[in-house]
Formats: sequence, structure tokens, C-alpha cells
Amino acid sequence: MKSLRSVLVCGGQVGKFGRQPESTLARLAAPVLKATLASTGIKPSDIEAAFVGNGFGGLLQKQETILGQVLLGGAGLGPLRVHNIKNACSSGSDAVHLAWSSIAYGQYDCVLVLGVEKMTHDDPKTTMSALASASDRQPTSPGRSVFMDLNSERALRYMERYGATPKHFAMCVVKNRAHALMNEMAAVHQALTVDEVLADRTVVAPLTRAMCGGIADGAASLLLVSESFAKRHGLAGARLAASVTEGGNAHRGDGPSVSARCAQTAFEQAGLGPADVSLAEVHDPTAPQELLDIEDIGLCGPGEAFVLLEQQATSLGGRIPVNVSGGLTARGHPVGATGVAQIVELAEQVEGRAGRRQVVRAKVGLAQMAGGLLGDDSAVATIHILTN
Repeated sequence: MKSLRSVLVCGGQVGKFGRQPESTLARLAAPVLKATLASTGIKPSDIEAAFVGNGFGGLLQKQETILGQVLLGGAGLGPLRVHNIKNACSSGSDAVHLAWSSIAYGQYDCVLVLGVEKMTHDDPKTTMSALASASDRQPTSPGRSVFMDLNSERALRYMERYGATPKHFAMCVVKNRAHALMNEMAAVHQALTVDEVLADRTVVAPLTRAMCGGIADGAASLLLVSESFAKRHGLAGARLAASVTEGGNAHRGDGPSVSARCAQTAFEQAGLGPADVSLAEVHDPTAPQELLDIEDIGLCGPGEAFVLLEQQATSLGGRIPVNVSGGLTARGHPVGATGVAQIVELAEQVEGRAGRRQVVRAKVGLAQMAGGLLGDDSAVATIHILTN
């Protein structure tokens, strides 16, 4: 196997997440692009290519084919080789993966990644219809999310199999709301109690509204460079020790999930194991999914995630903090931006620049995203592992 070059995350910015009905994709993207370049001193002429993740620009903003070129050109970056990536909730993280590959295998030395999404729409049913397009299912009624139905099914199975209760899911919300209070870019800045989460409106049992991530707009960007480029330009950054994308299996039966397979490959690529992970950012469109994710990627055994939650092990200050950014349910989930935002968060953590939400002695960060729906599994999963 060809020896891979070392890839560093040098500079990155996450914009404000949340409902921003007056914003456009261009207005969301421009500030994070400007801040990313300013944080490193890298000139636009140093950038050899750009990778842009976006899920629903075609369906919701009517820009289907050259979104990256439009956004980067409008921000004064160009001409550039631009690669547009559309892969459901993993659009941004898959853009990072392809950008990583281009450096690791020697094609480029300096590339830009942008993840951006505008989910708010004058007609909420249009947004729900767009989300359904990332699935092989059809909504049971207009305006209903197939993904909430799926997450309800997964939560009920988890409860039946391991004895978890809705209270555990509410505890997860409380934890991530507390984390989001320390993240000025998070969509939600409102603490809740377990009782308040449980008393909220039921979306699909056992999920209450507070357990579900809302519609959000936002953007995030970062720069990836080769180690040799970093040395020439006096740059430092977190090392992207593993970057893996795997495809789902509609007929997996009782086999491992796509996230589980992806994590195994990523740990092998990084030469690390779950016990080495200092913190994780995982794909939690609903609170129960966080518990399933950390079991899938091997941070604990089956049925043990809610025990870690009870022990506050997954809270900031605990043994293995999870979603210290607030996660999708509190930081927000503008689909194409989320995976990029996770990696910016982890880069800041392993470099010791995360401020009030800094994880003490953070050395290894893991980001997991899962996109779309294929059968009862995600259609795609990505795992990134960052080290200091």
C-alpha cells in the first residue's frame, strides 16, 4: 500500500447555526471563508482546490450543479478547481474526506473545505420533502419526517433490548444543552431539566420535541495542508490521522452498521483504538441516536451508553466527553455544514484552543457522521480521527 502523506487541519471557522430566514447561502458562506483564511495568513493563490459539501441547495435554493463555484467566486476566491459533494448528512464530512485524500495521496498541498446549508424555507413542507429525498422511504404524510420515524423505531428497539428509558434520552438533551451554552455559535442557548424535556410535545413516541434537532442554517470551513506545506509557511495544526467513508447496506440483517464498519477501518488507519479517544462528536439528530452511535463506534459496549450517561462520563469533565459543541440537537444541524463543524471543533480541542468547553488533556478526537437512509441503516458514514 502506498505510504500516505501527513495531513494537517490549519485554520477553520464555524459560523452561527440556527434559523436565519433572511440569509442566503452566499451570506452564510462568505464570513467563514474570510475568517478561515485570516486565521492562517494563507493567500487565495495558495489554495489549489476546494471541496464544497451541501445537501439540498438544488431542491431548496435552486442551485444544483455549480454551487461551490458560485459561492467561492462570490467570496472573491477563484479561479479554483471546485468539487461539489452531495451525500446527505455526510456531505460536509465526505468533502473533508475527499480533500484529505487529495493531499494524502499527493495530488495537492493546500485545499479548502466548505460545508454550507440553508434549510429554512417559506414552506416547511418543502424542507421535509427535501429531507425525504435522502432516504429510500416515503413520508407517511406531507410535512412528516421519515427520519423522525426511523429514530423513533431505533429508540424503541434500544429501550426494549437494554432497558433504557425516555429519562435517559432526556438526560442526554440536558447534557448537550449545557454544552451548547458554552458555544456561542450554537443554535440553542436554553438549559432544560429532565422533567421539562419529558413534558415537551411528543413528536413520535418516545421522542419529545426537545429530543429532536430542529431545522437550521449555517456554514463552516477549514483548510487542509500537507506537512511540507505547513513547514514552508510556518503553520501548525491538528493531524488528521484517519479519514474514512463507508457505504451502507440495505440488507445487512444483524450485521454491523455502516458506522461500526467505518470506525473499525478508521482506528486501523490511525493505529489507535477506542480507548485512546479523548472526546467525540457524533451524529445525533435525536438524543437517542447519540447513545447508539457511541456504541456503534466502540467507545463502549452494547447497552452501556446510557450507563455512561448516568455516570456523567460523556459530559464535559467526564472520562469520554461526547458532543461538547452541543451536538446536532443543540448546536444545530445545517446538513452540509455539520461534518465540517465537527472537525473544526476537534481541531480546536486537540490544540487546546476550545475555551470554556476545553476537554482537559485532549489528545485524540473522533468525529462520526451518518447520512441518508438505506433500509434500516444509514446510506453513508464517515469517521475522522484527529490528534495533536
